[in-house]
Amino acid sequence: WRRRLAQRHQIQLAEQQRQMAEAASAAKTQFLATLSHEIRTPMTGVMGMAELLLSTRLDPLQHDYTRAMQRSGGMLLKLLNDALDLARIEAGRLELEPAPFSPRQLLEDVAQLEQGLAHAKGIRFELALADDLPAQLLGDAVRIKQILLNLANNALKFTEHGSVSLSAQRTADGLQFGISDTGPGIPEASQARLFQRFEQADGPQRAAGSGLGLAICRELVEMMGGSIELESRVGHGSTFRVRLPLAEPAEPAPMPAPLAGGGSHRLLLVEDDTIVAAVIRGLLEREGHHVVHVINGLAALAELAHASFEAVLLDLDLPGVDGFQVARLIRQREPDARHLPIIAVTARSGGRDEALAREAGMDGFLRKPVSGEQLVTALARVLATPEAVLPE
Repeated sequence: WRRRLAQRHQIQLAEQQRQMAEAASAAKTQFLATLSHEIRTPMTGVMGMAELLLSTRLDPLQHDYTRAMQRSGGMLLKLLNDALDLARIEAGRLELEPAPFSPRQLLEDVAQLEQGLAHAKGIRFELALADDLPAQLLGDAVRIKQILLNLANNALKFTEHGSVSLSAQRTADGLQFGISDTGPGIPEASQARLFQRFEQADGPQRAAGSGLGLAICRELVEMMGGSIELESRVGHGSTFRVRLPLAEPAEPAPMPAPLAGGGSHRLLLVEDDTIVAAVIRGLLEREGHHVVHVINGLAALAELAHASFEAVLLDLDLPGVDGFQVARLIRQREPDARHLPIIAVTARSGGRDEALAREAGMDGFLRKPVSGEQLVTALARVLATPEAVLPE
């Protein structure tokens, strides 16, 4: 009887510990999501104002200061995204979104993004693509790009002389990517722990990061059913190889048409934060658009009732009536023959937010902080062919 009673107590204790662990994990994920939302709003002000400042007349010293501010903001945003990704992976909430993509275009995009950093350090960034790369593959292009950018950024960060190269070649079941550098190399004793969380190689660049990047790369690669390997010798550089099983789509998806929608447009911006509104308005007016700003959903509905707009940029977290409700009210009130494009602009970081925005009737989705290029692209997409982006 005592043994049975002790066994029952052990089972109850194990169940309580499991429930406490799940509750702690959920609380941590919720805390990070809330923290992300609160940080992204002021980050929009910091990075957006820096972008606007760079478009004004600055002397060389002021230009360097503004660039440094922009780089620091980008690093802070990366640390925040890394922490959120890790929390989602732990909670089992990070889901891959496979879709047809062009591997050649993806790799060229990565190379283009890295060229600026390589040029600033005075080293070469080389792209080597096999001739037989498939035209299209099925996979989560955003997460694949995240892996390659993380590895390429690390290579550039630790390489002071020579070059960094990004290569891709076809395998029996997908692709193999390679990121090689002529940096100092990684001691064999440090190689195994590099893929663990909060671990970094020793060096002067150690402080420039959280030590989460490679851990997240490993988690993402494993989620895709692939593998990641490191070859390195001290004094001879390092090479990371990523193998991903990627199937070819049954029918190649049509290539996206060039985005139209240039020129001046009359836009309604619904945003309750005055600094964020000033940033978005400034970025849009710089492109020649006319922007009317209101601070809540009721004011937006009043503007739409007596004025005509070509698109609406809508914050999701508004006082009183939130962005989802505003979008539904707009769709209910508009005539059948007219479809007003609505772009969600939000500081939220949840994985379901974009799907919920589509269900509410929105056509585009942007996460803060936003850049001028992101705004231009999103507007061009919804203004070019609005009938092609209606929610399903």
